[in-house]
Amino acid sequence: MKPKLHEYTSKEGDIGIIISCISDFDCSEFFNSHLGKSQSEQKKIVNNFQSAICNSLANNITNTSWQLEYSPSTEKRDSIDIFGSNNETQVVIELDKHRADQVAKKFVSRNALLIDKTVFYISLCYPGTSNMNSSECVKYFSYCKQLSKRMGNEYAGFIIE
Repeated sequence: MKPKLHEYTSKEGDIGIIISCISDFDCSEFFNSHLGKSQSEQKKIVNNFQSAICNSLANNITNTSWQLEYSPSTEKRDSIDIFGSNNETQVVIELDKHRADQVAKKFVSRNALLIDKTVFYISLCYPGTSNMNSSECVKYFSYCKQLSKRMGNEYAGFIIE
């Protein structure tokens, strides 16, 4: 079970390396049996997944500094699930259940907070319930891609199915 890439602006350069790293990540130990568990149990699974993805990125993309739960603003209470930065770019990776409203809300807020460098924004969605349909989420990935292109940023949208 690996994340499936649904939308992206480009696979060239650093964004391509990040996309490859996430695409090749085996998620089965995290999401094979998480459905039906309590919210607190699911939160632990997602936190472990978040750490594992961040470690994988840090091991494969060494020209970028990686951290968990980065807060770009002291005034706002938003934190970025996985944040990477180097001299040219800021990488934002948000982990969410595959719900279009969560994808759109975080995309808007994170891009508004990070306006001083190019942003590589990645939506990495996992199953929330057995009844959730991912098709609307994929539609919003397309919107995020178009807006990213207009802003001169990069975007990739993944779903773990």
